[in-house]
Amino acid sequence: MKIKNILLTILFLAIFTTPILGYEESYSDFDTSLVAGVEYQYQQPTKILFTQVEGSYDTLNLSTEDYLDVTYYYSITKLKLGNIPFHYAIDENGDIFSTQNVDTLKLTDAKYIVVAYLSNNAQVSSKAKSSILELANDLSHKYGITQYDSHSFNIVESEATLSKLELVESNNLFKSSIGDSLEEWKVSEREHLEYVAEIESVEYEEAVEIGNTLQVKVTIKNGNDFVWLSDKYPIYISVKDSKESIYALNGEWDSFSKPTHISSDRYVLPGESIEMTFKLDPKVLPGENVETFEIYKFKKEVFSDSEFVVEFTVTKGDNTLVKMVSPEFGFVNIRECRWYSCEKIDVANDGEVYIVVKEEEGWYQILFGQDKEGWVYGKYAKEI
Repeated sequence: MKIKNILLTILFLAIFTTPILGYEESYSDFDTSLVAGVEYQYQQPTKILFTQVEGSYDTLNLSTEDYLDVTYYYSITKLKLGNIPFHYAIDENGDIFSTQNVDTLKLTDAKYIVVAYLSNNAQVSSKAKSSILELANDLSHKYGITQYDSHSFNIVESEATLSKLELVESNNLFKSSIGDSLEEWKVSEREHLEYVAEIESVEYEEAVEIGNTLQVKVTIKNGNDFVWLSDKYPIYISVKDSKESIYALNGEWDSFSKPTHISSDRYVLPGESIEMTFKLDPKVLPGENVETFEIYKFKKEVFSDSEFVVEFTVTKGDNTLVKMVSPEFGFVNIRECRWYSCEKIDVANDGEVYIVVKEEEGWYQILFGQDKEGWVYGKYAKEI
């Protein structure tokens, strides 16, 4: 069934409580109990989609706020869409309204931010054209969106589930008019949201015996009013200032400065807390140790309030230890057996400390990594 009086759609987005533009923060006077229990899907937007929303003479004579009320209730009770199916509405006067105060309801399979033009005239007014450009510039800057399109929609009904929307070609005049509006569109290749994180707790043992790893569990709260998404850009824990860590666990850390990240299929809702765990490998002299971490999504752009510190003591236990000494090269080769012709299986950095398994003919067999054993030449290993 094609929509006759309302041509609409939907998919992602965040709550806009601090807009750059002069449009209203949110049109949130809808009775949200009507959509209680609806399952939402959160995805990174990749395209802005413009659609024309037409109405009868009586409804178009309402104020824009009242018209959106009618559209909202009609979408839910008659069309069975589960929500008002666009994120923004622009009327002929160029006024912009944010219509959704949740991130997204999946009605199509694409990742769109949907903007509805409220008019029976497919030729966009000059005031609305200015607003379309202003809104498109803002959305591209915030979310790194580089594409747009214009479409109408068909309703796909189902007895067991909510209705869905499928794309169909829009009026050519409307499509052309949107193109004219966006001739000077300022495109951003990446998003520019300001992320705020609250570190609720950091848990770990106060002491660790050398040769063992120290597990850290940090609980992080989303301090924003929008969902954290990581399907396009990963959200990760990093050593402060992205410096390489002497405690990096080779093969488990993402890199020598980044121990872990939020998986690409995981999102964090506003006010929601998430636990992240990682391990430290203390290949250092016994004593007090400190490492500072932060949360990032883009290099050199730390989440506000996301710094946390891990302070722990490394103990020797009953172990014999050797410290790698190779200032000339900065590393020592770890070999499969005790001779230069033996295969090199890893490297030990200058200054790192390891447990000795045994010593034979000027070579030390050491423990490294996760219970791995290898040999280093005694010239480059000093007992401590």
